[in-house]
Amino acid sequence: MGYKLQKADFFSESAVYGLVVVSTMLLVTNRYEATSHEVFVKVLGTVVVFWLAHAFSMAVSRMGMVADTKSPFRESLRYASVHSLGLLIAAVVPLAIVLLGVVDLISDDTAVWIALWVDAALLGLLGFFASAAWTRKTSLRLRVGTGTALLGVCIVLLKAFIH
Repeated sequence: MGYKLQKADFFSESAVYGLVVVSTMLLVTNRYEATSHEVFVKVLGTVVVFWLAHAFSMAVSRMGMVADTKSPFRESLRYASVHSLGLLIAAVVPLAIVLLGVVDLISDDTAVWIALWVDAALLGLLGFFASAAWTRKTSLRLRVGTGTALLGVCIVLLKAFIH
């Protein structure tokens, strides 16, 4: 039984967590005056490792739900790989921006800061679109989006401070 990537996967906890991880790594690596290339490699590597850990933990926890299938671990791993893709997808836009610094279209520092602000905006958009499931009021959805972005920024700053 195969799984298809769905719209909900883009608005999943994996996508939100991916944006937080990417933002945190951007802040942490930028502290050490790293080049855009170093930031790109470290953020990409971290996101891939977190995705693997997330997919593995989701697969293991799901095995009991598909115990009656032919291959519960394979079935669970396939499901988890697809449904945790939001974590990887969340890194695409910020890493593309950092890549602009790698190829010297913008400065290293500018690339990191633009990527951070884009991450905050993406968190806000996730909140805005996710709130559409329970309200049609644009003003409320804007407040939810703003709150999501601000909360995301606070979490990122706390994570960066701890690291």
